[in-house]
Order: sequence, then structure tokens, then C-alpha cells
Amino acid sequence: MKTMFVAALIGLFVLTACSPAGDDSAAPPNATPLPRSTEVKSLPTPSSPGDSVIWDALQVTMDRLEITDEYVTDFGSTRIPSNGNKFLWVHVLLKNTGQVEMDIPLLENFSILHAAAELKPTYGHRADYTDYTSLEPVIFPGQELDGWLRFDISVAAELKDLRFVFIPESAQVGASYNSPNYPYADGRPTYVWNCEP
Repeated sequence: MKTMFVAALIGLFVLTACSPAGDDSAAPPNATPLPRSTEVKSLPTPSSPGDSVIWDALQVTMDRLEITDEYVTDFGSTRIPSNGNKFLWVHVLLKNTGQVEMDIPLLENFSILHAAAELKPTYGHRADYTDYTSLEPVIFPGQELDGWLRFDISVAAELKDLRFVFIPESAQVGASYNSPNYPYADGRPTYVWNCEP
């Protein structure tokens, strides 16, 4: 009995050793091959401040930008940025060019890209400026709305190094516009503006 067991083991070793190195027959039939290289995707050519884009009958314009070291809120208090930051304000104009009412984009649909960082808007409410978060959630045919988005950016950031991005069908952008992979751009509209005039 021991002899048969040892003979079977030796036979198994011989069969394993003799099978060709590149034989794929051992791979499961539904195995997905690993990609050999990552497809490089790039952002669309940026527009300039003041330029408009149309998405599903909604005209979106990144009108202008302002940088401040502090600001006064609607309630009269002064806010200063966290250490090493400053405030970037982006004025956005919306117009419904269609025949039916539409939801306005969410805050999360906007981003600032700087170096290896994607920055999302945050609470602002600067005195005498319409905050984007205070806009009605619906825009009617022919109606125009405008509001300001606040971003906290590094004091080292210059307008020439920044990109403003609108991704209407996704709240995710990516880690960096220098990244070799932009999954948010796959089959989704992506609109980009330079921040320097």
C-alpha cells in the first residue's frame, strides 16, 4: 500500500515537472488578464475665465476669481484661513437655456485642482456676496442665477497653477490633474477653466 502511495506521488511530481512553463491550461477559463499598461487620460483643454459651457441646456460660466487673506461673514464676524492657507473665491453664473426646470449642480460637482491636490468648496457666506449654497435648488427656463464658491488654497498657490473643474455627472474628480488616470472623465462630461485670465 505504501509502495502504491509513493509511486503515485512520484508520478504526480513527474507530471508537474514536465508540463510546459507557458501553459495557460491551468488558468481558470473566466480569468481576467491583467492590464499591461494604464491608458493615459488628460483633462480637456481649459477655457478662460468668463467663458461659458453648456451641459444639458444649463449654461455654466466661471466668471471671475478673487483671493483674500480674510473675510467678513454675513453675521459680521471676521474669518481667517488656517495656517498656511488663503481663500479663493470663484464666481459662477448659471442660466437655464432649455424648456424645463433643472436641478442646479451640487457643491461637490465643482473642484479646484492644484499640484497633487483636488480641493472641494466649503462654507463661505461672505458679506455682500451671494453664497452658492444659498441658491434655490432648481433653476427655471430662462432663469439666471449666480453665486460664489469658497476654496481654501495654499498661500504658495498662484492662479496660473490652478484649474477650476465642473463635473456635472459625478462628485469625484481625481487626485491630481497630473495623474495618469482620470476615471471621472470616462464617458462623463468634464469642463475645465484656467484660473489665470
